[in-house]
Amino acid sequence: MFFWPSIIILTFIVAFICFYPLWRNRVSRAETQRDALNKAFYFNRLQELEQEAQQGLSDDVNQFKTELQQTLLDDIPETRTVSTPTAKPYGKIWALSGFVALLILAGSAYMPIGAWKTEIALQKNLENLPHFYQRLKEEQTNPLNDQELQQFITALRLKLQNDPQDAEGWWLLGQSAMAADNGQLAADSYARAHRLAPENTEYQLAYARILMYSEDQSDKQKGTELLKEVLRKDHTNMHALNLLAFRYFETEDYKMASVTWAMILRLMPENDPRVPLIEKSIRAARDALEEQQNKQN
Repeated sequence: MFFWPSIIILTFIVAFICFYPLWRNRVSRAETQRDALNKAFYFNRLQELEQEAQQGLSDDVNQFKTELQQTLLDDIPETRTVSTPTAKPYGKIWALSGFVALLILAGSAYMPIGAWKTEIALQKNLENLPHFYQRLKEEQTNPLNDQELQQFITALRLKLQNDPQDAEGWWLLGQSAMAADNGQLAADSYARAHRLAPENTEYQLAYARILMYSEDQSDKQKGTELLKEVLRKDHTNMHALNLLAFRYFETEDYKMASVTWAMILRLMPENDPRVPLIEKSIRAARDALEEQQNKQN
């Protein structure tokens, strides 16, 4: 937004520094300095004559004053130019020419290596954001390809720069980053969405899910706390229960894992296609618990 105004202002500053001496008319001070010296000499000599007259060293002071004045007049040139500019008459033309040349050189240097093409592409992506929103509605039948997904992420990030308080926009950016296998961007986006709307269960679950994927144990623990917070508000939330069950299994708390999966099984309808998978998970947790108890004994 401020790129081009900054470039223009910087160019004018450089031009002012480089070409102002050519633009400014320099006035010769040689004649002025000569007049000043002559006047100083005249008044100094006049003071000496008066002192000599007072001391009786000179009899004809008026004659000496007349000769001194004549000498001062003789030193003034016949053709006198007062404060005439000595700068070259083409100084301003050179200054203007140099400024134009600077603009041409700056533009020529920027066009092949500058980021103007990127700026245009980014602006175009931002303008296409409504189109991408419409395409998301067709995600089930006509999903975004990789190029469209990257363009959508770029446009969404530009929008969020201008509107950083849009919690839904951050959550959507996290979803898109997950689809693009950009885990760090997804984590940062989900964290921002949760921070802006801490009571939103969907944002909490998304943030907790990606924290559970982290290799950092402190992240996993934070994700676990978020899941428990979701379940305190909605103890039948199957997504939170399933994530928590996997966390229990991962930490070898097989008893809590089997209990949690059993709770999920009770919440599922009998014809749910996920029932066999949950039953398998319950058996795996109970088998691991039995083996664990045998080793302890």
